[in-house]
Amino acid sequence: MATAREDRLADEFLSLLTQPMQRKPREAVHRRHTAMMNELRFRRGREDPHLNFLHRKGWSDARFSALFAINCVYQEVLGPLQASSRSCAVGLGTRYPIRHGSLSFDRAHARGVNQTIHAFVALTSRLGFKREWLTRNTCGDLLYYIYRHEREE
Repeated sequence: MATAREDRLADEFLSLLTQPMQRKPREAVHRRHTAMMNELRFRRGREDPHLNFLHRKGWSDARFSALFAINCVYQEVLGPLQASSRSCAVGLGTRYPIRHGSLSFDRAHARGVNQTIHAFVALTSRLGFKREWLTRNTCGDLLYYIYRHEREE
């Protein structure tokens, strides 16, 4: 069970990650994070064997919350941006820029997004989280992959 201090630190971490975002993406990240934390609490109540194993390995609710925050930012903001920066075989978005309203998807956009993704993945790694965990969609998916990783260690 998380302490009040752990809850506060987890909330601060999520706030730091989402503070520079506009309202809609920030709200989407917070909604997704809340859903993942609710699923974590549900699984704890059901005595999920993967979660119990991970708690014994030292995973706290605050650590899960931090991972969920990173995952949510990637899923809601950075993943879609990364998809917009991929070049295709005919050069759309690189050799031939795409304009949508005031946005331009071109080489400069791709370069900036790729630098951001690289820095975000480096942060994720320094925190001890695997890159593949960024692409998992639910709390249950993450628990399974973390469990699998911890068992292999």
